[in-house]
Amino acid sequence: MASYGVTEVAVAEKRPFGKRDVEGYFFGDLGCNFSFDLVTMYMFLYFTQHVGIRLEHYSLIILISKVLDGINDPIIGAIIDRAKPKETGLFPGKFKPWILRFTPFLAFVAGIMFFDTAGMSYTAKILFCGGGYVLWDLFYSFVNVPYGSLSSVMTTKQSERTTLSTARSIGGFVPNIVYGIFIPQLIYRSATVDGKVQSIFQGEYLFPIAMITGIFALISILIMLYNVEERVQPKEKTAEQIENYNFFETLKETLKNRAMLGLVLTALAQIIFINGSTQLTSLTYQLYFGDGSLNSLSIFTTMVPMLIGATVGSKLVKRFGTREISSYPLVIAMAVFVFLRFAPISNPYVWWGILMFGNIFAFGLSIYTWAMVSDVIDYQEYQTGERNEATVYSLFSMIRKIGQGIGQALVPLIIAFAIPGIDLSDAGTWTAERVLEIKNLSVTMPLVGMVLILLAMHFVYPLSKKKIEEVQVALGRTE
Repeated sequence: MASYGVTEVAVAEKRPFGKRDVEGYFFGDLGCNFSFDLVTMYMFLYFTQHVGIRLEHYSLIILISKVLDGINDPIIGAIIDRAKPKETGLFPGKFKPWILRFTPFLAFVAGIMFFDTAGMSYTAKILFCGGGYVLWDLFYSFVNVPYGSLSSVMTTKQSERTTLSTARSIGGFVPNIVYGIFIPQLIYRSATVDGKVQSIFQGEYLFPIAMITGIFALISILIMLYNVEERVQPKEKTAEQIENYNFFETLKETLKNRAMLGLVLTALAQIIFINGSTQLTSLTYQLYFGDGSLNSLSIFTTMVPMLIGATVGSKLVKRFGTREISSYPLVIAMAVFVFLRFAPISNPYVWWGILMFGNIFAFGLSIYTWAMVSDVIDYQEYQTGERNEATVYSLFSMIRKIGQGIGQALVPLIIAFAIPGIDLSDAGTWTAERVLEIKNLSVTMPLVGMVLILLAMHFVYPLSKKKIEEVQVALGRTE
């Protein structure tokens, strides 16, 4: 067992943790998700329906790009952990200077990705899609890895970390409102195809939207940097310690961390099966119910659960624990999704209402994941005596990105091979039998994800409420 000497020193000149930090951290994920949500929500539709890339080609581009980009995250984390914190400048600290440097690049590239390439050659479309996505992911890592690590040095208290995780989740959800409610009203139009009225995606509108929201992203992250403080300062490393820093040894210890393994399995199930199914939900409204603008209803299926989590969730977590609140209610959600899979529902509003009811019981997955990451960082320190926030977080980020790649690639592959003959850029192929399969898949995928999460949380992830309290006492930190 490692020794648990104090691994950080207090910084007297730092103001106490408070409301300003929570509000600042809110703006951080607000800015990140102005970029991230635009890409995850509309890149699939843009390149397959507007630009005209074939489903199997798009799937391969995403998978390869995500794997390549995922490799960057541990490298970026190691660079940050090895670098000496910046003591001067506009935003001094270990993590804030990195966020400041790369946010402008992230905002710019997110906009350029949606430059209209529909009239280019097919090879140019492939190169633009793959190259732009890899570049965007690289800059996103340089912003998001230090941002995600930041909460672990803002406070050591579990209740305050839960508050930060909630603020981050709510901040990250605001762009969902913009992209989920307002944008669908702009980018779909009705057209008659083979005597049937179809909902057609208009991808040419996304470039100006991306440039405008990129400015919002930059402003939001600057607000965050101004309002948060890094308080948990690691003991200053000697030149010999910096020279002897072994990334692979840290990586090996992280991979042996059972809490990390449990959280990784949970995150992969959530990203691949639950988040990945949002592509199918969009297609369900557009193809099965015949109106893509109805996808704006989807925002409420996540907004309502998040509001519940933000209002009563913190009290439930304090009483029962993060793991418990994030997993046990999934049993009810699973029952609802089984009903949706087999019930013959033709009214989009009835389908949406039942879907929202089921998602209410999955609110913990949306809000408390990031609090669990900080707990995993502490558990790593508890096991090894070493604290390397950025390396641990970046490994988690890498695995999430690989999961995102698998999830985003899985949906077009499933459509291409399970529903042969359908072409998303040709409304004439959207037959009743084919779009029914789209609808059924949209609830089957999240159902599988929930089952896997329940298993991971209770058979792998060890950090119950009692265990977290034990870890904090061993590290000399209490509420």
